[in-house]
Amino acid sequence: MSTTPTTSHPIVVGVDESAQSRLALDWAIDEARRRDLPLELVHARPMPLRGPAVETAFTRPGVDGVLEDAVARVHSLAPYTSVTTSGAHGAAAPMLVDASRDATMLVVGARGRGALRSAMLGSTSLDVAAHAHSPVVVVRELSQALPDRPGVVVGIDGSPISEGALGEAFHQADARGLPLTVVHAWFLDYAGTGLAVLATDAQIAELAQEERSLAHDAVARWSARYPGVSVREHVLNAHPVQALVDHSKGAELLVVGTRGRGGFGGLVLGSVSQGVLHHAHCPVMVVRSQPETVPSQAPVVSAAGSQAVTP
Repeated sequence: MSTTPTTSHPIVVGVDESAQSRLALDWAIDEARRRDLPLELVHARPMPLRGPAVETAFTRPGVDGVLEDAVARVHSLAPYTSVTTSGAHGAAAPMLVDASRDATMLVVGARGRGALRSAMLGSTSLDVAAHAHSPVVVVRELSQALPDRPGVVVGIDGSPISEGALGEAFHQADARGLPLTVVHAWFLDYAGTGLAVLATDAQIAELAQEERSLAHDAVARWSARYPGVSVREHVLNAHPVQALVDHSKGAELLVVGTRGRGGFGGLVLGSVSQGVLHHAHCPVMVVRSQPETVPSQAPVVSAAGSQAVTP
């Protein structure tokens, strides 16, 4: 159930019978079509514990029709996009993480529970966001870019992981023809100062200036590579999660980095990554690896079209 194989790194998307999976598939189809990349559809089916189904579990892998339906949707929306499929019985997260090894990105739906503002992600979404070998996009709902809205939003903090997220955000904004909103929230606990109790007004003002310079320098390096991307910088003293969630309203995509480390059993997402995954108003891309080339040698100059916004 596939078209001609391709050597390009595919966009991998987890599919099942849920409405959230359909949203994730539609997002992945649009991304694959825009970037001229193949799709790989992965479906994990729970293993029956008893009954006649056990005998046919491994001999009828396509019995539920989920993959067939997903392929049909790809063909209807993007008839020239190459698509391959894989399905097996077992847990979804390990299967998707394994498929991400050679992927451009991994896309999954967010099976939230509870009230809208307090909805929590299902374990599969969090597991793949923490452990995947490629960037992961978690789709809770699709957004439509509107005039005077943020476009693509990225959270930065000056770390190497943040640099990777910023580079991916510039790429996404450039490919989509959208502006980029860079959010650097330097809440004292996240600035690594130890000044949360003892900081004076002068110390806070000095720290604020340092954080503005940090954000502007990071943006300038990538703006030199993507001169056509209009950038708006927001540098503010606020909790990073709340700042990013607020800026995600009306955005098409929110990009964050994560400091998760360790083996599959111990790797966890950072608190900021988890927070925005639970509460953002648009699809969230989690970037764990650094970009192949960080433009550290690019001259640090004011980026055309950029604007710094401070408290």
